[in-house]
Parts: sequence; C-alpha cells; structure tokens
Amino acid sequence: MKRLIGVLAVAWLSTAAAPDDYPANYVAATLVQLNDNGAWSWFMDPRVIVNEGKLIIGSVRAVGSNEANSSDPRWGNVEISVYDLENGTIRNVVLHPHLEQDDHDAPAFFVRPDGRYLAVYSKHAKERRMYYRISEPHNPLAWGPAMAVETPGEEAAWAGNNATYANLFRMPNGRLYNFIRAFHHDPNYMFSDDDGDTWKYGGRWLYGKGGYSPYLKFADDGKGTIHFVATEDHPRNFDNSLYHGYVRDGAMFKTDGTRVGALSTSTETSFATWDFTKFFQGTPDAVAWMVDVELDSSDRPYVLFSTQRDGRGLPPRQGGMDLRYHYARLDATGWHHEEIAYAGRRLYSFEDDYSGLGALDPNNPNVLYISTDADPATGTPLVSTADKKRHYELYRGERGAGGKWTWTPFTRNSAVDNLRPVIPKWNDRRTAIAWMRGSYVHNQGEWYSAVVAAIIPPRS
Repeated sequence: MKRLIGVLAVAWLSTAAAPDDYPANYVAATLVQLNDNGAWSWFMDPRVIVNEGKLIIGSVRAVGSNEANSSDPRWGNVEISVYDLENGTIRNVVLHPHLEQDDHDAPAFFVRPDGRYLAVYSKHAKERRMYYRISEPHNPLAWGPAMAVETPGEEAAWAGNNATYANLFRMPNGRLYNFIRAFHHDPNYMFSDDDGDTWKYGGRWLYGKGGYSPYLKFADDGKGTIHFVATEDHPRNFDNSLYHGYVRDGAMFKTDGTRVGALSTSTETSFATWDFTKFFQGTPDAVAWMVDVELDSSDRPYVLFSTQRDGRGLPPRQGGMDLRYHYARLDATGWHHEEIAYAGRRLYSFEDDYSGLGALDPNNPNVLYISTDADPATGTPLVSTADKKRHYELYRGERGAGGKWTWTPFTRNSAVDNLRPVIPKWNDRRTAIAWMRGSYVHNQGEWYSAVVAAIIPPRS
C-alpha cells in the first residue's frame, strides 16, 4: 500500500496563522493512507485500537450511490486496516464481504487475554443479529469464521427490534459486555463469559422519548464501571439534553452515586435517560448530540458534544448552518460545560445535526481534535487555497488557564474534507489519530473518503 506523506510540522503553533501561511494539503504530522475507501459511524467503540505495535482500524466501503450501481467490486465490505508502527507496512483484510454500504456496519474491537482479537459488528438495523469473528493469536489479519447471535423480538423492520452499534467492555470478573441498540430500538446489552466465544442476551436497560431512540456513548474505567452519556432521542426528533450515569455491579447510578435501579435482565425496563443526571439542558436553539467521552486520571468523565444553534428545520431543511462544539467535565464540585468552537455547517442536507465530529485525547483532558468547515474561534468559513472551495479541516484544541481554548490547524488548505477523527487509547507519549479524508455524501451508501492516520510526536 502506498504511503502518502504529509507536511511535517516542526512545532505546534500557539495561535492559528492566516490560511496563506500553510501550503496546500498541509498536515501537521506524517499522513499515512491505510485504505483507499472507508467510513465509520461514531456510536460503536473501540473503533480503533493500538496493540503490539500495530494500529488496527475497521471501516466500510461504499463507492457509488448504492450497492446496485457501485463500480467497486468490494462494495459493502467490512474491512480491517493494520498499520505496523515500527516498519510502516500497511495491510488490509476483509472481515465481512458485501455486508451493506452503511457506515454503521463498522466493527468494535476487543483484545482477548489469549492474544486473539474479537471483532463485533452488524448491519444497520436490518437484522436481529450481531456478527462476530475471532482472530488467530496475535494476528489481526487472520480471522476465524463469521458467527452470529440473535437478539429478541420480531425481525420485521416495522417492529424496531433490529440491531446495530457494538460497544465492548470487559469486567474484572471476566464478563465481556456488548452494549448495543436492539429490542424496541432502545439500548440493550449482551454478554459473554468466555471472551466472546459464545454470547447471551442480557436485557433492554434504558428507553427514551419513543420517537426514535436514545443515543449513547460509553467510557470504561477498566475496573468494573461503565460510564455513559445519553440523549432522549435522535436530535432530528427532539431538542435533546444530555445525561450522565454509570453501570457497576449489575446496577445503574446517577453521577452522585444515587442508585437508579438494577440493570434489566429482560426485554422490559422501567428506566429512562432522564432518570439520570442532566448536565446540559437542550433547547430549540441548542439541540445537543454527544461526540466523544473519556475518563480522566480520577475516573471522572469529560465530554465533547455538539449543538445545533439555528433550530430543527422542517422540509425543506433550513437548520444545521450553525453548529457549535461544547466541552463538559465532571470535577469534585459537579458538572461544568462551556461552548468552545464553531463546528460549521451540517455534513449533508437531510441531517441538520451531523457535524464533522471530533475526538478527545484519552491521555489529556485538556486536549481534543475537531473537524469543522469554519474557523473554530471566529466562525469564518474555511476556504482552501488549494481549490478555492470550503472544506472540513482538523484543528487541535488545548484548554489553558482560565478555560481559554487555543486552536491550531492540524490540516489546512485541503482539497478534500477531513472528517470523524478517532484517537485510540495508547500507553505511549505519542498520539495516534485516524480520520476519514475525502468526500462523504451520506451514511447509508456513498462516500469517497480514504482511511488515513498520523502518529503525532510528543510535544517538547
């Protein structure tokens, strides 16, 4: 696989320079192309891992407006890219051929104690099943057969019981959880007591407003607690607020430790997202959607989320032209949040709330990366000198004393968009970042984005 070399940055800038100060297709670290086409949604994790000196990322191929007219013989493949960080080799393997052209089909990964990798994935609410495969020991390029486990309910699309979104967490007692969306279009879970060899359905444990589904992001402390951030619904249906809670020892709790109830072990649940701790109040001019959540060294969550500032437009859509990024953090005194950056415009026309997304640095709560087609500090459109068009660029944000954020271009003057960055956990002074670089049309069937990554050296 050919490596694409970006521009090397000698040092981070403390303030953003003028656009003409950056060359065309500037990247602040060495850019490596891992796959020529691929995309992912952001509600399955971990989507990217670093293990045994290799960066491993899953993605879905989609060239052409749908599977019937795709010109790509690899249409709809779920694929895994493996980048050897020491020797620079890049290899790709098909995890599931021709599953469907939908970015929700990207896998979540887990490294088993025996050195094998587990990948869990699904179609986008088309089936009542989650697929999984297990690799050969220490080899993310060689996989055993695809297996599947079914979730409860009728499979008809109208029933709303089909599955999507894998999120994998292993408890100290060895139980492996997979938090998914399934029965009644709500948060459900499955579990395995043999590191993913076999699975059982656990229960439906949360519900939202009922218009579509609550959306959740998770963070695991590795010691038996799974934190979650949740909305009431999809933001196209409701002026979402954001809530925090956690799961521990089979029970659910608010931020302050108040027990809400036991984790359901059936398809029935008595608990809603608003039974947990609200840390952001949504309004028609601040419709919230979470982007990323991590835990600091004290196992307290910090959150990146977006808001739509110009209302939920009805057809023909009028909203989504002014999105903003916010940062929230739990400390000893409670939750605090602040608006931190302009997120630019909606990513495509029929989803007003979809931003370019961002990623928190899991090793530094004061650092994050965002994708935006507006200057983060001023909101000025980012028009590239490379092609005179407006593009999404990546910016590094750092929170300084007094809560002041400094924004430094990580990409600039690009001839393509830079979208959906992901930063995996990694016990290293360097930072690994992966993102989608290219054109993204919509989530169900068409994108022309490459899967790329960069290894960012530690700051001096």
